[in-house]
Order: sequence, then C-alpha cells, then structure tokens
Amino acid sequence: MNKFIEMIQKGEKPLGVFIETCSPYVVECMGRTGFDYVILDNEHSPIEAETTADLVRAALLSGLTPFARVRDIQRSAVLKLLDVGVQGIVVPNINTVEEVKEVISFCKYYPVGNRGFCPSRKDAWGYDLNLSVMDSMRYHNDRVLLIPQCETTGAFEHIEEIVSLEGVDGIFIGPFDLSISMGIPGDFSNPCFQATLKKILETCHQHRKFCILFTGAEKGVADGFRQGYDSVTYSLDAGLIIECIRERLDRIRSEY
Repeated sequence: MNKFIEMIQKGEKPLGVFIETCSPYVVECMGRTGFDYVILDNEHSPIEAETTADLVRAALLSGLTPFARVRDIQRSAVLKLLDVGVQGIVVPNINTVEEVKEVISFCKYYPVGNRGFCPSRKDAWGYDLNLSVMDSMRYHNDRVLLIPQCETTGAFEHIEEIVSLEGVDGIFIGPFDLSISMGIPGDFSNPCFQATLKKILETCHQHRKFCILFTGAEKGVADGFRQGYDSVTYSLDAGLIIECIRERLDRIRSEY
C-alpha cells in the first residue's frame, strides 16, 4: 500500500523532502529522520530512471513513499519512472489542460488512461501480484498518484478543470516558479499571491483532491499545515545537509 495515501485518508499530515543528491545512502538517512516521503527529482538534478530505481529501493527499505518529479511531459520519461516503482509522479511546468490529459494517458492504465502494460520492477516482473490484467491495472491506478504542479499562471487559470479531471489525484504548488510566472518573484507575502494559493487549495478540496505545498523555510511547514494543506514538502536533501553541518560547525567553532 502507498503510505502517503494511508496518511491522507486518516487525516494525518505527511511531510516530504526533495532528493537531489542521487545517493541511495542519503535516501536511507532521510528514512531515519521522520520524513514520510521523498520526491526523486528528475527535473532539476542529474537523476534519471536507472538511478531512480536504486533510490526507490532505498526509500521503500527505509519506510518512505517514493515519488518522482518527471523531467518533462514525454511518455518514456513518465513510463520508465513508473516501471521502476515510484508511487507518485509530480509533473512540472504545466500550462494547459491538454498537457494534463496527456500525462494522464501516460500515467494511468485503462480505462482512465493508456499506460503501457508490462511486468517490471514495480511488481517484481509479474511475480509479486497474482492478479488478472484488469485487476492489476486497477491496483496500480489506485496506488500510483498523479500530481500536476501548479507553478504557472497557465495552470492556475485552468485549475478548476485540471483538478476535476479523473486521473488527477492532487496538486503540488511550486511557489517560486508560480510567483515568477505572476511577475512577483519570491514575493510570497503579496496579497495577490496569497489569494492565488488560497484559490488553489480551496479548488482541490472542493473536488476532494489533496494539495501539497513546497517550502524552503522551517517555519513554512507549520504555517502550511495550519493553512489547511494536506502535505508539505520541505526543502531538499543537499540544502539540509549543508545547513545542518554549518550549524554544527558554527557551534563547534564558537567553543575555541
């Protein structure tokens, strides 16, 4: 079962982190910190499908739900990540409803989409699940999440229709690129920006879909949950490693 789904259904608040370092060891370490899921970033890091398979294995062995952010909207880019076992696809740079429909066709099996059917690492090449083809497709449709990002004004202008689509399980808000797209880069306190976030969140909940917020600020996690977001993704592994070591070294150096 997908741990993230279980937590959402129970009204719990899953907390995640982006993985940029390409390291299974770092993913294993994140599993010892209290994070609930990781997003393996195929967009902004060197991670590709083969590396993703190793990171998925490390996540699952460490009790983390493995999501992946796809590098672009292409069938092969999506399908390879699904076949190595990621349990959710985060899709960046969405601008139109048609783009979302295309991703649904890649990500979801019949009858929701047209995902290619093949035994793969996700189901131990057909040896883990003793299911018919139809039951297998239904099983993965229910457990593999499709999460478009709302990080452009195009996505925001069509948010109602995007969220209402069958096959879209939730929305991931990328505040940096969204604010840039709105012409107010990094001005997160701007009333117009705050109103945009509120609209996205309300639209998701009206359609009984979850909404995830990214924050790079420690305080932003509690703020996000207080505002009603179902999940928050906090920072990225490389940044956390740098910050934590700097803090330790500053304390050490202050003693001599």
